[in-house]
Amino acid sequence: MRHFLDSDWLAPNVMRVAVDPAVAKSFADLADPVLPAGYHVARPAWESDIRWISAGDEATFARFQSAFDALDVARHVAEYVAVDRAIRLYQGFVVVRSECAKEDFHLDWKDTGNQAFTLLTPVGPPPTAGFGLKFKTLTGETRSYEYREGEALIFGDHFVHSTAPGRSDPPTALLCFNLGTDRMADWPAIRDTAGHQGGRVRRPDGSFEPSA
Repeated sequence: MRHFLDSDWLAPNVMRVAVDPAVAKSFADLADPVLPAGYHVARPAWESDIRWISAGDEATFARFQSAFDALDVARHVAEYVAVDRAIRLYQGFVVVRSECAKEDFHLDWKDTGNQAFTLLTPVGPPPTAGFGLKFKTLTGETRSYEYREGEALIFGDHFVHSTAPGRSDPPTALLCFNLGTDRMADWPAIRDTAGHQGGRVRRPDGSFEPSA
């Protein structure tokens, strides 16, 4: 298990990396109200109109996998994630929202030992100013991050964050990946997050299962 610190942010297990914005832009069609066939939509019970649009079958999952490979996401977390063969993409999403009424600070990953990470990067132009992400520092301070085109946020265990309250017209969209180890021994802790948000979930061993 290896943890790390962003010394500028004073926040655990979070990094900002450069990505090709053209790859994220290629998912703009999933931000439209009418979706192509083969996708799954989840609407969490948050104080927001957020929608999580993910693969509904293995064919549409392959689209997210292709983008994951094109961005070479795995290399950014390779020194932290223990694998037998390769870092695995569990799920890909386009996250769409136009409003958020209040903060909902939470963890994506709690006790995985940094064996799972989340990536977020804007699809097209960044969200309206002030409608980005809020996070907690190790000293308990709340800070803000504005998404930037061509930049991705990647975070693992114990990164406390929330969507910033606000509104955007048109809605904003983020490309999101859940990724991590290919070792099934770590799946019970990882599945608490990765197994509940989308349609088709790829397990560490490469097999698929429906979201819980």
